[in-house]
Amino acid sequence: MAENPLLMVLRAIQTLYGMEGTTRQREANEFLNNFAASDTAWSVGLQLLQDETLSLPPEALFFAANMLHNKARKEWVRLSGEQKAGLKTSFQTVIQVLQSGSRLDYHQGPLASKLCAIYAVAMISSPDECKSLLLQLLTSCSARGDAGEIAFLLAFSRCVCEEMEEAELAFVAKDAMEMHLSVLSGDLVALIGKIVVICEDQDTRIAALHGEAFACLNVWVRRAGLSLASLYSTDKAVLLALLDALQTKSRHLQACADILTKLIMVASYPTPAQLEMTLLVVAEGLLKTRAACESAIGAEEEGVSHALTDVISTFCETYADWILEGEHPEKATALGELMLYLGSQPRRQIASLTLEFWMVVQDEPVASRSQFYKHDAFMHLFDVMLKQCSFPSGNIEEMDELEHNDLNAFRSGFQGVSDAFIAIFSLLKVEYLARLLPVLSSASSGWQSVEVALFAVSTVSDEIKKMLPSTSASARHQAELESMISQLLQAILVSTASAHPLVIKTASRLLGQFAGWINDRAVAARAFDTIEAVLQYLTGALGLDSSCTNAAKSFMQVATNCTSCLIEMQPSFLVASVQHFGGASGQNVMPIEGRLLVVEGIIRVAAVSTNCSVILQTVLNDSLSRLDQVLVATGSDHVVLSTLVCNELHVLGKVIRFLDAPDDAAGGKAVTAWAVQQIWSHLDPIAPRFEMDEAVMTALFELYGWCLHSVQDNMAPQLGGIATLIVRVFEERHFVAPLECASVAVDVFGKNANAEIVDSFRGLMGALSRSAFRFFTTHSLAESPEVLRSFFELAYRFLLFCPAAVLTAAEFPVLIELSLACLSNQERASTNAVLMFLTFLLSESTNKLAPFTAVINAIVLDVGQTEKWLDSLIGALASKSPSALYESLSKLLYALLTGFTSNERVRATLMQSLTRDALGVAVLQPTDRQQVLLSWLSLAAEPSRYSERRFRGLCSDFAKVCRKELTADTLHSFELPN
Repeated sequence: MAENPLLMVLRAIQTLYGMEGTTRQREANEFLNNFAASDTAWSVGLQLLQDETLSLPPEALFFAANMLHNKARKEWVRLSGEQKAGLKTSFQTVIQVLQSGSRLDYHQGPLASKLCAIYAVAMISSPDECKSLLLQLLTSCSARGDAGEIAFLLAFSRCVCEEMEEAELAFVAKDAMEMHLSVLSGDLVALIGKIVVICEDQDTRIAALHGEAFACLNVWVRRAGLSLASLYSTDKAVLLALLDALQTKSRHLQACADILTKLIMVASYPTPAQLEMTLLVVAEGLLKTRAACESAIGAEEEGVSHALTDVISTFCETYADWILEGEHPEKATALGELMLYLGSQPRRQIASLTLEFWMVVQDEPVASRSQFYKHDAFMHLFDVMLKQCSFPSGNIEEMDELEHNDLNAFRSGFQGVSDAFIAIFSLLKVEYLARLLPVLSSASSGWQSVEVALFAVSTVSDEIKKMLPSTSASARHQAELESMISQLLQAILVSTASAHPLVIKTASRLLGQFAGWINDRAVAARAFDTIEAVLQYLTGALGLDSSCTNAAKSFMQVATNCTSCLIEMQPSFLVASVQHFGGASGQNVMPIEGRLLVVEGIIRVAAVSTNCSVILQTVLNDSLSRLDQVLVATGSDHVVLSTLVCNELHVLGKVIRFLDAPDDAAGGKAVTAWAVQQIWSHLDPIAPRFEMDEAVMTALFELYGWCLHSVQDNMAPQLGGIATLIVRVFEERHFVAPLECASVAVDVFGKNANAEIVDSFRGLMGALSRSAFRFFTTHSLAESPEVLRSFFELAYRFLLFCPAAVLTAAEFPVLIELSLACLSNQERASTNAVLMFLTFLLSESTNKLAPFTAVINAIVLDVGQTEKWLDSLIGALASKSPSALYESLSKLLYALLTGFTSNERVRATLMQSLTRDALGVAVLQPTDRQQVLLSWLSLAAEPSRYSERRFRGLCSDFAKVCRKELTADTLHSFELPN
């Protein structure tokens, strides 16, 4: 006999809330989740709630109510009428017990709320009945004033509103209920108003309902269509009660703040007089919250601080035009000062809520603002922003982690900090820098003040550069700005070696931001002192962990922007940075990301410099010596060694990549060939030792690719060795990198008609095809989509640049067989690569690939081949491929039919494929299939862009009909050409 489900559930609940260990609790939770999805859960849940003899603990009762609530939300709409009626009767019984107060355990807040929510779902599905119940409760509560009955009305009406949003119910029922709620909302809000204005000394029973009343009002605001003005005009006492809760730090403060925020955000159109009176009352009320704000911030009550800051900020943002008009200057100024205070609170994420208001203010014309907001407010805001973005005094290492994260998140700009600084600069302009320069120039300034001043300049650097003269320097502000930037840079560059690392970090970033302007000044003056000083500063900054990343980025920016000056300077200024790449005793290794930026900057300059060979030798000596040291190391951690090898390969790849087209002054292509020659012999030991490491092999093949691309014909002697390694690594490891390197080789050498090259490539493609076919016959196509994509991108490049190597290879049929097998693949990028290869093959068979027409025709028309092509295409369109591939599949089918439209085998096979239900066309009737066949053939018979576009559209409709996304009559709406 099957075990009683009630007992099983009770045991599982006991285990879930007991002390039997996490494994048993996890098993119990899994069982209860599965049980909750069953139909039996309805009756068991009700039994748990109604059977008092079970003497269940509170957690078991809540579990039962929560289970029924979740089921009601998701499944009520799918129950039969009979099931709904039976369950509703049971729910009514539970609610009657709740209302009677006969079961004390029902009156725990969360459980009572769940019971009301269950009943609300059931009642909403009978809108008229629900309206009658609410109306009856409203009438009774208004007449009798019974606290218990009012409590139930508040909880139930709140749940009705909530379930209207959350429960899956019939649209008709919800729509009717919306109308009823709109009618009832006025009376309910009036009742809530009577409750919330009653003080505890008047009626403690009713005053105890304030929390539930505010919670109810919170969800009814939208349904009642309330706004600040409408609430003020209909029930001013409620609005004042909400404001009073904020001023007195009531325990209901957060709910009241939420209600006020919603009221503020409701768009309404009162008369100007009504709005004026309302805003004055609300502004006065919010200004009286200053003491509550100070108390909450001082006591670190973040929830209260957040609620107050949010509602005040929302009011100021929404009614910024009223604040700025200046008709009430004292209140406008006081609100601005309150916003500045809230913006300066220690928890910056809360303070950031105030920033949007200042953005709104800045969008308003300065002339139309009240006096305070024309200038003074933004000067105060500037001080607030500098304070909030400053590091605290003391040792940064001892900074609290939460505060550190808060500061970094604030400074990152995602919370509006960057926009705030830009708004301040847009108003203050030169005055912005004038405020900061004394801090930067004074030897007595603390490092925190200096750092935040640099941060403030860096944040608005783009705005400053827009104002710097480009074609004219006649404007007084521009001249002042230039002078101040010069002073600022001078202050950075003459700073002592004892500058704090975080100051150096921010200064390094700023120097890169002004690299273009620094170059323009140096070129105009024919003096390179500033650039020399900047490079020396950045070189020093590269040696510090904290500033290394910023310094590397700025180094690259300076090298890129100041190239014309750097080529006239001694190369020592440029290559001094190499000493900080690290690795020597006592020195940290520079992160590879930073090192690559520095190397890129150096090589960009070297490529146009007469000192190219000197600069290159320095960089190559450093990297190659590191690589050699790693390769001779023994007994070390393989992961560490492979990482070091990768790093050096990336550096060498960066050198060759940016040395692809050196100026004649730098040595032209000869210097690139010399660099490759210097590198090549050091690479031999890598593949044998690290062949199994994908990261190393990827870096190695990328370097080979850059060498092939940059040196081209001079790499011909190395091509055989590279090809051999490509084949070996792909056969044994099936990495993507060898295929990508092969693509570069084909790009570079494929156009060479040399028979030896063609033969070499034929062998390469043949070996790779065999290996790929073996791999994908033992592995799922979805298992390695990147390998599949790279392989067919390579095959496509062969068709473009060296078709003979692939079309005359013995493995060509193998390649086609693999291609057709891939048409049903679900992964988009890899399948697109296959389709692009096949489409080009067919569409160019009589054009670019004309010498191989017979070969291409044979792989389509030979016995059994036509069936494979068409079955694969029809199956992919009808059922297997994702919709994103419809267009690519359509292009391939169009290329096939236009190329062989007069061929009887193709026409007969197409007809046969359309009759095979197994391909996914079972939904089509014979007339539908005939319509598709005739339409495709008629469009393919007269190729044009127009016919191809219509063909693709028809293929898309065909796929959707087969998948029951469209009806078959769609196919017959297509008119055949005459």
